[in-house]
Amino acid sequence: MAAAPDRAVRRQQNFARLQDGFPLPVRPDDVPLPDGGLLDEDEFVVRTAKDWQTSVKPLLLTTRRLVCPRDPSGPEVANILLADVREVAFRKHWVGYATIVVEASHDRRGFFPAHSNGARMRAEIATMVNFAQKEAARRAEVSPTAVTGDRYEQLRKIGQLKESGVLSYAEFEEEKARILKQP
Repeated sequence: MAAAPDRAVRRQQNFARLQDGFPLPVRPDDVPLPDGGLLDEDEFVVRTAKDWQTSVKPLLLTTRRLVCPRDPSGPEVANILLADVREVAFRKHWVGYATIVVEASHDRRGFFPAHSNGARMRAEIATMVNFAQKEAARRAEVSPTAVTGDRYEQLRKIGQLKESGVLSYAEFEEEKARILKQP
């Protein structure tokens, strides 16, 4: 039972430490994710559907990911790590509604209508994507993985980190290349 209060305390501490480091204002809200999961202890809300005055559900931009519909006509949800995003596009169609399309690695995609505030939505998502990618690159430069054990063990470990979401696809590829170049 102590886990919930400890989590709240750790989130508050992380928020106090990190809140000024992001390009957009963040909130310490601990919102549930559509799959029933929780935000990471150092992950915070940037925007929600309500902030963008849209009824798109689910729609959540955090400091690490975008949770949005995979396709506007279906119930599937895309949970896209910002560091893995390749493109954020705002498309205005001459017939129908404008849309936001988010393309990410591994053929992941988010696609949702942007009835109003579409350009703002695209700009804010792109701002957080650029920030997340720069942070991932900075972390990879500042703290390269220590060389321990054999290469196969190192590759297995970084594969697990990628699968758990700790490493982005780009970080994984960079670490893999570094490990494979070792003598």
